[in-house]
Amino acid sequence: SLPKNTPGEICARSQCVMQGYYKNEEETHQTVDDQGWLHTGDIGYIDDDGDVFIVDRIKELIKFKGFQ
Repeated sequence: SLPKNTPGEICARSQCVMQGYYKNEEETHQTVDDQGWLHTGDIGYIDDDGDVFIVDRIKELIKFKGFQ
Protein backbone atom coordinates (compact mmCIF):
# COMPACT_ATOMS: atom_id res chain seq x y z
CA SER A 1 0.00 0.00 0.00
CA LEU A 2 1.05 3.56 -0.67
CA PRO A 3 0.33 6.87 1.05
CA LYS A 4 -2.75 8.78 -0.15
CA ASN A 5 -2.34 10.82 -3.34
CA THR A 6 0.61 8.64 -4.45
CA PRO A 7 0.18 6.94 -7.84
CA GLY A 8 0.74 3.19 -8.07
CA GLU A 9 -0.69 0.07 -9.67
CA ILE A 10 -4.28 -0.67 -8.71
CA CYS A 11 -4.67 -4.19 -7.32
CA ALA A 12 -7.82 -5.94 -6.11
CA ARG A 13 -8.50 -9.02 -4.01
CA SER A 14 -11.90 -10.51 -3.15
CA GLN A 15 -14.00 -13.62 -3.68
CA CYS A 16 -15.45 -11.98 -6.81
CA VAL A 17 -12.10 -11.38 -8.54
CA MET A 18 -11.20 -13.86 -11.26
CA GLN A 19 -8.97 -16.76 -10.29
CA GLY A 20 -7.05 -16.75 -13.57
CA TYR A 21 -7.17 -17.16 -17.33
CA TYR A 22 -8.64 -20.36 -18.74
CA LYS A 23 -5.83 -22.68 -19.89
CA ASN A 24 -3.28 -19.83 -19.75
CA GLU A 25 -1.16 -20.39 -16.66
CA GLU A 26 1.62 -18.03 -17.77
CA GLU A 27 -0.72 -15.04 -18.14
CA THR A 28 -2.44 -15.96 -14.87
CA HIS A 29 0.88 -15.83 -12.98
CA GLN A 30 1.60 -12.41 -14.51
CA THR A 31 -1.81 -11.06 -13.47
CA VAL A 32 -2.67 -12.75 -10.14
CA ASP A 33 0.11 -12.92 -7.53
CA ASP A 34 0.74 -15.61 -4.89
CA GLN A 35 -1.40 -13.76 -2.32
CA GLY A 36 -4.40 -13.59 -4.65
CA TRP A 37 -4.04 -9.93 -5.66
CA LEU A 38 -5.24 -9.16 -9.19
CA HIS A 39 -2.88 -6.65 -10.83
CA THR A 40 -5.17 -4.61 -13.07
CA GLY A 41 -2.47 -2.86 -15.09
CA ASP A 42 -4.02 0.50 -14.19
CA ILE A 43 -2.11 3.31 -12.48
CA GLY A 44 -4.14 5.28 -9.97
CA TYR A 45 -4.28 6.81 -6.52
CA ILE A 46 -6.64 7.30 -3.59
CA ASP A 47 -7.25 10.91 -2.56
CA ASP A 48 -7.82 12.30 0.93
CA ASP A 49 -11.57 11.60 0.67
CA GLY A 50 -10.99 7.92 -0.19
CA ASP A 51 -11.95 8.31 -3.85
CA VAL A 52 -10.01 6.23 -6.41
CA PHE A 53 -8.68 7.90 -9.56
CA ILE A 54 -7.31 5.99 -12.56
CA VAL A 55 -4.73 8.10 -14.36
CA ASP A 56 -2.77 5.79 -16.69
CA ARG A 57 -2.06 2.23 -17.84
CA ILE A 58 1.10 0.19 -17.29
CA LYS A 59 0.79 -1.26 -20.78
CA GLU A 60 -1.56 -0.45 -23.61
CA LEU A 61 -3.58 -3.37 -24.89
CA ILE A 62 -6.14 -3.24 -27.66
CA LYS A 63 -7.89 -6.37 -28.88
CA PHE A 64 -10.14 -6.33 -31.93
CA LYS A 65 -11.91 -9.50 -33.06
CA GLY A 66 -9.40 -11.62 -31.15
CA PHE A 67 -6.31 -9.87 -32.53
CA GLN A 68 -3.86 -7.61 -30.72
